[in-house]
Amino acid sequence: MGELDEIKELLFKIIERLDRLESRMRSAEDDLRSLEMYKSLLRAYASILGSVARVERMAQLVTSDIDRNIIRALAAKGPLNISQLTEEVRKLRGSASRRVISERLKALEEKGLVERVNGRGKVYRVKSGGGIND
Repeated sequence: MGELDEIKELLFKIIERLDRLESRMRSAEDDLRSLEMYKSLLRAYASILGSVARVERMAQLVTSDIDRNIIRALAAKGPLNISQLTEEVRKLRGSASRRVISERLKALEEKGLVERVNGRGKVYRVKSGGGIND
């Protein structure tokens, strides 16, 4: 019976090792899922940073404070009509008139930084690429 006991002991050790390996494999699978999630988050973060950098480069192409604020407001809020944009620019700089916003939008449109889109009233958005070589 000594040989049978040795075989049982060996089998017991093998089963313990298999259990440890299975545990490590589950842990590695969990680690892999976590890494994939972090990778996705990093891609999203890089995309956001790229967009912010593009908007800031666009803002540097213009010389006036109001133009920079128009670009930043459109980038942050998406397409806006002149009234909505005037409100957003007021929040950023304290004052803005619809007339001035309208004039500046025409100039920014001529520079290729913003574009008019379909919507209620005159709706504008930051132009994709907006004069920036990405």
